[in-house]
Amino acid sequence: MKVDARSARWREHRKKVRAQIVDAAFDAIDRYGPEVSLQQIAAQAGTAKPKIYRHFHDKADLFHAIAKRLRDKLVAAIFPNLDLESDPLREVVRRSVAEYVNLVEQHPNVLRFVLQGRFPEPAQSTTRGLNEGRAITMAFADMFNYELRHMDLDQAALELAAAATFGSAAAATEWWLGPDPDSPRRMPSAEFVAHLTTIMLSTINGTADLLGVVLNPDLPLRGATRQTQPVVLSPLVGPQG
Repeated sequence: MKVDARSARWREHRKKVRAQIVDAAFDAIDRYGPEVSLQQIAAQAGTAKPKIYRHFHDKADLFHAIAKRLRDKLVAAIFPNLDLESDPLREVVRRSVAEYVNLVEQHPNVLRFVLQGRFPEPAQSTTRGLNEGRAITMAFADMFNYELRHMDLDQAALELAAAATFGSAAAATEWWLGPDPDSPRRMPSAEFVAHLTTIMLSTINGTADLLGVVLNPDLPLRGATRQTQPVVLSPLVGPQG
């Protein structure tokens, strides 16, 4: 039992130190930009590079932890404030986009760092990091599917829409931030939120059309829908009504 207690304390200690290093990485990326070095992160953490490798397998492991922390910040900002039963769909999307843009404004270089796949050598590590972002849009797809479960919608179509919204948001964010850390924003943040909300709603509306769902975005999700006949797609001639 004493051995187990010591092991538990050691695991908690390692977990705490990992979190502190990720915090320092956020600060270092904010300060030095997406080209930050591991040495700069170690200096920000008040430690040496070898100690970082005691708590992370490699650079890719640290990259993934940074991406996961970014995802967790966004989840904490978005989901507790959503009520699909009473909030209009348009407001659900707008509020989610606004929280996302607010996080981008707080940590623009961290977003660049993750979206541009800086740091890890293996390609799959960048994919793991981006998958943390995709997990949020997939969670939205699951929420929508649950709220509309009586319609028995095509889960693959919802996941495709979620992947498309993530890709759109990532590409739009890179465009909005500009190519360099000192680039000016390409439009005011409120205007960017409005445009990105429209893009997200367009994807949702298009998917609803294909699934035979008439959607009113100004009503709560469950009351905003009614089902007709899904569109049948021909590989040669396109949609057949």
